[in-house]
Order: sequence, then C-alpha cells, then structure tokens
Amino acid sequence: MLRHAGIRRRTAYGALIGTFAASAVVLAPGWGQAAGGPSAPAGQAPVPSAGATLATGERLEVVPRRGKSAPGFRVVPKSQGEQPGRYAYSVMDGKLQVQPVGLRKPARSTTVGIGSPTRSAPAPRAAYSVKIQLTGTDHFGPIIQVWNRKTWVSHEVDEEQFGSSGKVSLPPGDYITVGMYNNWQQPDHILTKTFTVKDRGLTVTFDPALAKEAAITADDPSARRASAAVSLRMPNGDIVGFLGGWGNKVYATPFSLPGASLRVHEVLVKEGSAANTPSPYRYDLYRNFPGGVPASPRAQVRTADLARTVTTLRAAGDDTTGWFSSYPSVSDSSGVYLPTPVRFPSTVTEYATPGQAFGRMLSYDGGPTVTAEPRTLPQGAGPAETFGAAPFAVRSFPPSGAVRRADKLEVYEPWAFTDSLGHAGSDYDSVQDFLLTSRGTKLAETKDLETPKVWSATVPRAQAPYELTQTVRHTGRPTRLSTRQTTEWGFVSDGYGGGPTDELPLADVDVRVDGLDARNAAGASPVTVEALATTRGLGATASVTGLEYSADDGATWTALPVADTGGRATAELSVPQNARYVSLRVSGKDSQGSTVRRTVVRAFVGPAPAADETVGSIRITNVVVNNGRVIAPVMYDDPNREPYTVRYTVSDPAGVANTGVILHRSDPGRPDAVIRTWTPACTPVDATTSTCEAPFQLNARGQLGRNDLAGEWKAAVWARSLDGRSFTDRSDLATAQILRETRVTITAPTVAVTKGKAFAVSGIAGIADWSTGRWNALPGKAVQLEFRRPGTSAYTIAAHVTADATGTVKAAPKAAYDANWRWLLPRTPGVGAAASPVVFVDVR
Repeated sequence: MLRHAGIRRRTAYGALIGTFAASAVVLAPGWGQAAGGPSAPAGQAPVPSAGATLATGERLEVVPRRGKSAPGFRVVPKSQGEQPGRYAYSVMDGKLQVQPVGLRKPARSTTVGIGSPTRSAPAPRAAYSVKIQLTGTDHFGPIIQVWNRKTWVSHEVDEEQFGSSGKVSLPPGDYITVGMYNNWQQPDHILTKTFTVKDRGLTVTFDPALAKEAAITADDPSARRASAAVSLRMPNGDIVGFLGGWGNKVYATPFSLPGASLRVHEVLVKEGSAANTPSPYRYDLYRNFPGGVPASPRAQVRTADLARTVTTLRAAGDDTTGWFSSYPSVSDSSGVYLPTPVRFPSTVTEYATPGQAFGRMLSYDGGPTVTAEPRTLPQGAGPAETFGAAPFAVRSFPPSGAVRRADKLEVYEPWAFTDSLGHAGSDYDSVQDFLLTSRGTKLAETKDLETPKVWSATVPRAQAPYELTQTVRHTGRPTRLSTRQTTEWGFVSDGYGGGPTDELPLADVDVRVDGLDARNAAGASPVTVEALATTRGLGATASVTGLEYSADDGATWTALPVADTGGRATAELSVPQNARYVSLRVSGKDSQGSTVRRTVVRAFVGPAPAADETVGSIRITNVVVNNGRVIAPVMYDDPNREPYTVRYTVSDPAGVANTGVILHRSDPGRPDAVIRTWTPACTPVDATTSTCEAPFQLNARGQLGRNDLAGEWKAAVWARSLDGRSFTDRSDLATAQILRETRVTITAPTVAVTKGKAFAVSGIAGIADWSTGRWNALPGKAVQLEFRRPGTSAYTIAAHVTADATGTVKAAPKAAYDANWRWLLPRTPGVGAAASPVVFVDVR
C-alpha cells in the first residue's frame, strides 16, 4: 500500500522526475518537457530533467540552462554530508561522462546522453594502434580523450578501467590527447600531449611531472577550498575536467593551443564549517586562462577587490540544512554546479569575482529548490538579497505554460514553490490535481499528476467558457508552508480548426507579505499583505477583487478590506497570537472577463509555537534508532560503512502514502542541529500497516562540526495516509545517543614475564574533535585496566587510572597467570566508550 517506497529516492537537492539505474540515459525532448508540450519558462532557470545513479550511490542530475546550448549538471550526495565527492567528467559528442575519483577502489564511470551527437569519426581506410599511458605514478582509472587537431573529430579510446592506459585505432594525422588520472589521497591530473600518426602504431606517454597546480586562492587565512571545477575547453567546445570537494589539488600540463582554455571555479568557505555549523561566508572565484594552460595556472585574489553581498536564506517552515550551489555562467561551457552546506534560516556573505555572472541554486535538504538567474556584481559592496520569502506558490513566467493547441488545452506550470520575490522554485514532493469544466459539464479530471509534467485535455473546437481548477499538494515534511495551493480560473477560449498555438487568456494573482522574520513567521506586530493581479490576455488590464485570511487552515475565512486600486491592493493584518499558520486567498479579474482565485494554505507561520500534529487515524509506533545502540560517528565519510537506521511502524485504515524521519536536538521548532535520513523503505504488513526503515549515514566532521552537539538527539517522524485524509507529524518519538568517538592504545610486554613480578602496561586515550577533524588527547579521563584469562569470557578490573595531561595512562600489575589485557574507556556524558586492542601477556 505504500505508494513510493523503494521507487523514488529524495535527495539532498530534492527529488528527480525519475530514477535511472542504468549507466546510460537519454534525455526527453525539450529538456524537462513532454514531447510536443509547452517549453520551460524562458525567464527562469529550467527544471532538473534527468539523471543517473553513480557508482558511489550519489546522484548525477542534468540541469538545462536558459539560452545555453550546453546543459549544466550537479552531483547530489546521498546524505547530508559536507558535500559530494570528487569526479572526473567530460562533455563531448552529445554525451556527459562522469567518473567518481579519489576512492580506495576505482569506480566505473557513468554516461548520460545530453543531445544528439554532433560528429563522429569516419571509418578509417588505414588505421594504426596507439597506446596512451601514464608513467611515473600509480594513478589509475583514467578518462582519456583523443581529437584530430585539424578536423576536431573525436576518437573513442578503450580505457583500462582499473589501470592507467588506453588504446585507440587512428588513421594518419595530427592529434591531441587529454588524460584525467587520479588515485586515493593523491592530487588529480589533467595531462595533455600532442602526437602524430604516420605509417605505424606508437605509444604516447603522459608525464605528470610536467603538470602544474591550477587554483585560485584568496588572502583570507580562514578560507579553505570546499569545492572546485577545473576543466579544459577544447577549440571545438568539448570539455574535460575534475569537479568536487575535499580540498583536493588539481594539476594540469601547460600547453599552448589557440581556441583552447583552462577554466577554474573555486568555492571557498571558512575552515571548520560543516552542515550544522555552516560557513558565514562563501567565495565564488572564477578565472579563464585563454590559449591553453599557462606555465603557472594559479591566481590569487584580494578580498577587497571582489564583489560582496549579504544573502538571507529564509526557512520554509522548518529549520533545516541544505545546499547553496553556484556555477559560472559562460555561454560556451557546461554549467558545473558546486555546492556548499548552509542552514535555514541564516545569512551568508557572498564574495564573487566581479564582472562574472554566476547562476545560483538553493536546496532545502530533502525538499524543494529555489533558483536564481545568473547575476553579475561589480567590485565592492552590493545590494543584499533574500531567498525563500513566503508565501511560496505556483507562479507562471513568460512565455506562459498554459496554451491552446487546436482541440487541446495544455498546462505546464512546474514552478510550484516559487517564493514571493520571484525566485523560481520546484518541489518534486508535490502532485497536481486538475479539473476542467464548461457550462457545468466536466470535460476532464486528473489526480496526483507529478508537478513537472504537462497536463492536457481535449476540448470542443468551438468557442466556449471554461473553468479550470489546479490544486498543488506538497507531500514532504520540509515544505510545512504552502502545503496546499488551489487556483481557480474562469476564461473564454476561442475555437480552433488546427491553427497556431495560442496562450490561454488567464488572469493571475499573486500575494506578498512584509513583516515576516527569517523563519517566515509573524510576530506581535501587524504584517502587510500585498495582492497583485496580472493577466495573460492580450490588451487586457487586471484588478484585485478580494483578499482573505484564515488562521485554521482554510476552515473559516475573514475578509481584509481591499480598496479599488486596480492591479495592486494592500491590507494590514494583525495575526491572531494563537495562530500557528496563516492561509491567504486572493481573487482577481481582467477587463476581458477572465477571473481567478488563488488559495494558499499555510502561506506563512503564525506567532504560536510549533506543535505536533495528528489529523485522522494515522499512527506511528515502535520507533527505534540504531537498534537502541549508541551512535559514535566516524570523523569523515566512509562509503563502505553500513548506514544507521531508524525503524518504525505506520498504520492507517487507508494505507500509507509516504513518510520520513528527521533527527534533531533541543527545541523541535528551533533545533540547533538536524540530520535528515534518506527516504524510508517501507514494507506492507497488510492493507493498513507498514514497517519502515529509514537509513542515514553520519560523519562528525562534515555534518556536525561542533563538539557540543554530542549527547541526546530525538527522532521526529511524519507520515501521510494513502487517501490524503490523515497526517501526523511527531517531534519526539524516540531518542538516540550520538557521542564523540574515543580510542585508547595499549603497550604491554611482548616477551614472557616472571610470575609475581610487576610489568608495565601503558596507553594513550584520545577523543574525536568534531570541530577540527583531528584526534585530541583525553586528559583527566578515568580508564580501567582489565584482564581475561584464556578460556573465559568475562574481564576483571585490575586497576583504575586517570589519564594525564597528554592522555597517557600507566599501570604496573603483578604477573599472576597468562591473560589477555586491555584498557577500557567507560562511556560518560557526550563521550562514547572504547576498548583498546587486546594484548596477550605470557607469564612463566
């Protein structure tokens, strides 16, 4: 009965239209539109349209860009870690190839089709085998590309998946090859070599010793590289390079070639920042080195010479973590989005290369995304900007997504979570219902249509009045605001006998609210509600006709006075102090007779504190985190580590539609830290009950970043029934102890000791420092020395010792009999337990 379990996974950037497990994916026509359907709005960033699962389990998303021939792409992490891993990539001949790099074991690459191939190498009349290899290092798993330097036709290379070479069959000619090599805990290399094929085969060798580091650094000593994209653009437009984080260095071979360029995008954040301790600033630095790779492909900038602005990130009803992604908007290049973690709500100071356009995307973790068109800033302080201002609603951007095609009406309005400042927002945890009537007769009805999809209905070809109702329902917990939006249009559409596509003459209304805080919440002071009316009717004028609010999710409505001010009306609203949420409804019309009424349930947060909710008969029981065991997270990501789990049971007479889990600390309304799990996998027990398991990975350095976050955490769980009538959101259904990892070493005699004589046992106690990613000594810690005789299972305490200032513990027990010895660090508040390795001491 669970509608989506195991089918669609929500990621840190929101959900995709679909999940693709294959290694090659071909995108749908129109970049995120149905074939033959309306195109994505020309005035806003387009909807992410397709992707694939990488070998690491992370997601590759392809994102088309307005006015650009090449799409952008981004890598979405599986969990809430500091950022995605590192990748080599190439964009050429209609394909995007991405390969995880820097792993202990090499991983296979993934190829995604991004358009029709532009060229291909003709079958050679005479060809010779060319081996391309690396020497002088043990890098492995390359991506190798080869082009003819005159025709710029590319030739496919058969690469050694887990080696360092490749082979290609080439006819006589002049060529250039680029190889991207990597290895565990070593710098990445983009190596280049030109060569000529004459009348026999040959071996081409890359020399990594010739490569130079490519980077942009700032004069801020607290800044570190969070992520970077270093790429070569060849004269024909093909692009190869590396992207990703972890501060890894990238080296490139200097060369000179007209039309080629080296492009470096660096994102810097404050040292020590993490998902729950985000950086207060963000550097977006870009440099294009034309003509190839210079002898010194490095640049240093002064903070005082950069553009500077402060950006406010408002919460969408929940305090949560998320991602701030950006890419340099260059007309002849693919946009590679580089993410850094942020908190909602918060402010971040942006420093950017002046004069360079950067596109940006903000993603609420596990929920919707809000995008902005590329922005270019001059040097110096610039105007502040705000993302995520409520109310969030469906908004149409020109050209319209509602058209008439002969005997069909088509609606494509994917921007279901656009903020009131006009930043286009998408939420793939939302569905749409449509109802079309004419003169009281129902012509078409659709329920639960995924928001990005085009809706269409066949209508009579004669002129007729229509009533179209669109309802958007947000089904994920991160979108506590704008949980339900309903737009009711009335209009007249002309009849067509197969003529051109025309925009439907719809009237539109929008609403803005001034006086809300960074959580989109009203306080004791009144707020100002502004209603705006527009029209898509040619030559028509629009006006606001009504404005109402509700403090009980739309059960009752109160009218606000609206003066006859045409297309704009404002009203002051004193929000009831007992209201947790405020809903808004605004009506309008235009001079051609079209009408509209839009209702936004939970448009913004009220003054009353957040509280648990349960509507209907749905219930959540038996919540257990990590099987009741303590969680001592590793310092850094470990993809081979089994994830933790939250297990629970959900029941409702109608069955379960969807559910989710969040771990949080302190006040559930204003937590000081959150951990969002992956989409739960739920198994039906019967028609009414499902058992669910929500996995999550946790690394202390990338996700927590503060030692004071150790201690008790709580599990918040929400669920929705299959019929949509029941919903529950409970903030404290289980607890979990997330503690700092400790360790202790042991040193004991390795040769036999004499019975009755004392022997020395020592060790060093250490503890994980979540703020630095290092291990620190643990002075003053009570440690006990224990032994166990062979053939027994229980340990006996031999001594209690307190660690000195360096964390060292020492004891001198007397030798009595053969035994296994160890140090044990008992668990204390905020600190996990640990045992040293066991050492056998032979007594004679």
